[in-house]
Amino acid sequence: MNLICRYIPLLAAGALALAAMPARAQQRRNDTTIAGQTIEITQSYKPEIAKPVKPVITPTLPNIDTSRPRFQYEVPQQTLSYTYHSVPIRPLALGRQDRLMPFQNYLKAGFGNLSSIYVDAGVGSLRSEEYETSFHFSHLSQKGPLTNQQSSRTGFDAAGKYYTGGHALSAELNVLRRGYTYYGYDHDSFEYAKNGIKQVFTGGNVRIGAENTTANRWNIWYKPTLDFGMYSDKFNAKERTFAFDVPASVAIDSTLSFSLGVRGNFTQFKNDSSNIGNNLIQVNPALDVHFSNTNIHIGVSPTWGKDNTCYLLPDLRLKANLFNSGLALVAGWKGDLVQNTYQQLSAKNPFLYNIYDVKQSKTDQVYGGFESALAQHVSFGGTVSWRQWKDQALFVNDYALSEDGKQFAVVYDSKVQAISLDAFIRYQVGNIFGLSASGTWYNFYKTTTFDKAFHEPMLRLGGNMYIHPMQQLHININADFWDGIYALERNGDSHKLPGFFDLSAGAEYNIIPRLSIFLQLNNILGTKYERWNQYQAYGFNIIGGLRFKF
Repeated sequence: MNLICRYIPLLAAGALALAAMPARAQQRRNDTTIAGQTIEITQSYKPEIAKPVKPVITPTLPNIDTSRPRFQYEVPQQTLSYTYHSVPIRPLALGRQDRLMPFQNYLKAGFGNLSSIYVDAGVGSLRSEEYETSFHFSHLSQKGPLTNQQSSRTGFDAAGKYYTGGHALSAELNVLRRGYTYYGYDHDSFEYAKNGIKQVFTGGNVRIGAENTTANRWNIWYKPTLDFGMYSDKFNAKERTFAFDVPASVAIDSTLSFSLGVRGNFTQFKNDSSNIGNNLIQVNPALDVHFSNTNIHIGVSPTWGKDNTCYLLPDLRLKANLFNSGLALVAGWKGDLVQNTYQQLSAKNPFLYNIYDVKQSKTDQVYGGFESALAQHVSFGGTVSWRQWKDQALFVNDYALSEDGKQFAVVYDSKVQAISLDAFIRYQVGNIFGLSASGTWYNFYKTTTFDKAFHEPMLRLGGNMYIHPMQQLHININADFWDGIYALERNGDSHKLPGFFDLSAGAEYNIIPRLSIFLQLNNILGTKYERWNQYQAYGFNIIGGLRFKF
């Protein structure tokens, strides 16, 4: 701009000079005198700065975030069993919410026929904003009508959490003692001293762990745990266990999340004949895809088991909601590796012999089914599965060890295949009335080593009814029907045990807010059935007592 203004006078002078050239030429021809002429050009420039426009500020609402947040839910472990309060499920994103309970401690004690002694106690009031603890003790002992028919179960559990800096540090202690007698023999042909046929299992386990209770900058959730355990019986069998589990997950966005876990279980089992290691280590990577009506879980678990055998276990799940979530279709393929530890097998059948061959069982389940709801109170569903077990652990009476066959040997079938059907239906009206029924049917269409899957029931039917007719009264009724259980006879043939129906009921009435009376009826029909061959059930049992809350 300054450059143009500088040359304006020169351009104007040049233009006037060109205009005057003809006149000067004519004068030159007529007159030799040149007239003088003066041209003055004056320019005035004043720089100006444009005034800024005053902005107009208009208040507006912030943009609406249409993305849907994904909450991860934590179901806290129910260490204590309260019939008058249920632990709520709460999102982790909402933080810890304490609910004040009127009575967090209780003592329940009762007696009954069959020399039954029952004690159940819990303490849950030791808590504050920084920590919470709970203790639970239970005991049940009974003596049946048969000679040496006796059992007892005692357990103590303690758990606590300490909250600090967005994390929760946890610790648990579990102690158990279970006593049984080998009474499953012909009492007319054999006679034993009680001390010689008494079996006692004792064990203890310590677990420590940590978890984040608030989201971190990477939106990663984790919950590592460490376990140390001991388990033994009266006849010099001991099992030591060290286990760890390190699960973690990260939400990439509202649709996609990734999880990765590493777990291990290292068990050393020692009896009078051997000292065997039974180890497992597993890596669990998985990808979860969440759509508006469909959830897809894609995972695979490389697993190293006993003798460094490697397995590739699938973990695939699909759930699709149809008709505004009124119908859900489910499908998947799940693989697992069962260690068959001494604690696992003796918890299932306490009458086994503690010298057995330790093998791990690989299982596969391919399933498909549905879940649905009718109106507001009724829900039902069903699943059809194809199942396979490699080296499935079975129990048979050991007549080689003892002529009476009162103890069981652990045997393995190299490959078992079955088609199973699971179904359930529930009807619930708030906390007033509830009715549910479930059933499982197995068709073991292929066995390799044996002709039957011994002591594995083919049919299980169960039902439960809950009635709360008034504020002070609670009533429960349970029914179970099992059938299709086969056992191995002395001559090597298999025979089917009779099916059985077990009916039980319980009621509790609050006399005053702190005191209530309870009554429990077991095997109301007094059926003399056998879950394990040669071991007759106790029969009708009634237990009554008081519960004091404080």
